[in-house]
Amino acid sequence: MWPVAIFLMLVVGFYWVAFCGTVWFWMNAVFSLCRLHFIRAAIWFVCGCWMMLWWHDKPGRELTWDENGYLFFAAFWIGLGALATLVRWRKKQEAMQAIPTMPTWTPPKTPANDNQLVAFSLHAKRES
Repeated sequence: MWPVAIFLMLVVGFYWVAFCGTVWFWMNAVFSLCRLHFIRAAIWFVCGCWMMLWWHDKPGRELTWDENGYLFFAAFWIGLGALATLVRWRKKQEAMQAIPTMPTWTPPKTPANDNQLVAFSLHAKRES
C-alpha cells in the first residue's frame, strides 16, 4: 500500500507544483505590469501562456517552439515589452532634460551703505 501512496503523492505533488507555478507566473506578470516593468511582465506573461498551453494540451500533440508558432508569439510579446520600456525611458529622459541642471547665478545685492571698505586691524594699539 505504501508504494501506491508514495506514487500518488508524487503525481499529485507534481501537478500541485505545476498549478502553483502557473498561478505564480500570471501573478508576477500582473504585478510587474503594475510596477511598469514591461520586459519582466512580458517574460512572465509568456511563461504563463506556456503553462496554460501545457495544461490544455491534447495527448497526440507536442508543445514545441517552432511548429505551434509559439516562438513568434513569445518574441512578439517580449519585443512589445521592450518597446514599452523604451517609451517609458524616453519620456523620463525628456522630463529630466526640461529641468535645469544648475540654477542661474544671480549677482549679490549692493549694500545700502556708501560702499567704503572698513579696515580692521588685528593688532591692538597700545597706549603708552
